[in-house]
Amino acid sequence: MNMLPFTIKTTDQATMHLCRITPPEQHQELDVEVGALLRSWEIHHLHALRDSTRRNLTRQIRNEVPNDAYKMFIRFLRGAAEPDIFLPTVRLNRYRHRQYCLLLSSRRVRELFEVYNRGSRYSRRLINFSGYDLIVGTGTQLLDTEGYLIAPNKYTIFLRQVNAANEINVYHSEFIDLAGSTPPPLALHPQNVIDTIRNNVGAEIEGKALHQQRIREESPAMITKCPECDGEVQRIGGESYFCLECSWDNLPALR
Repeated sequence: MNMLPFTIKTTDQATMHLCRITPPEQHQELDVEVGALLRSWEIHHLHALRDSTRRNLTRQIRNEVPNDAYKMFIRFLRGAAEPDIFLPTVRLNRYRHRQYCLLLSSRRVRELFEVYNRGSRYSRRLINFSGYDLIVGTGTQLLDTEGYLIAPNKYTIFLRQVNAANEINVYHSEFIDLAGSTPPPLALHPQNVIDTIRNNVGAEIEGKALHQQRIREESPAMITKCPECDGEVQRIGGESYFCLECSWDNLPALR
């Protein structure tokens, strides 16, 4: 995804004290516990390894941790998201935010893009619908019946790595909402999302076809033969013709 609905921050502290600013410029203090175990790697004689080896292990673990956090985020959404219809504009219009993450399963993402790109010369990955930009992403472990709409970077999770004698442990905080000016995450039904996009794309294609047909009907028919002598005609720009075999023409009169 280009923009995740949550950000990952690392800390060395088991308990943190945060201060954030919320409208209208009010300071709110938060205590964050970073003590729940996210994942543990058992590594015998970790303390005896060379520094370079430990650095490589740490780098490998940091590459794996975001995927673990993402799986945990999906479980979090299942309990926190509020059921709603696809893009409830009356509700979303109360917020200034115009860009959202749309999370679907891999199969549903493929279906959605097949529908959205129908009739288009280019493969578009960012969906624009009803004035909103939707960044579509694949949620790890999402079922085909699940879908979520979340403001980008709405939540923050803090991670802490602790090296013991024979293991490396990574601990996490709860997901913290640091973007109170955005709506809560919404739980959607993927089929409703795809059907709505399909109907919208179908209406656009039909509208373009009607517009092109109207242009063709309003355009004067091309003259191929002289209406008086049935001879050959010459076009000299626009819809102006003159006959090559008689004196007929439809040129505008000179003033």
